[in-house]
Amino acid sequence: MNTKENKFHEEITIERIACPMHVISLKKGLDDINQYEVLKVKTGSRNVGQELTSACIAMGHEVDATEEEDKTILYVQKI
Repeated sequence: MNTKENKFHEEITIERIACPMHVISLKKGLDDINQYEVLKVKTGSRNVGQELTSACIAMGHEVDATEEEDKTILYVQKI
């Protein structure tokens, strides 16, 4: 997946890790899109980005991440 050419279908922001709410928010965002569509997730820090990347991979989705300052933006393709 290439984020430079990626078009996303929905966008959400998850600022911090708050077990289990950050993963529930991610799952809700993924529920709002169809299979093979892309969810853009803006995070509050790199730690949140790493945590959510792991959750996406565990759920079987593809993830492409980019770093902006100390934050991470994820592009999650729902599989």
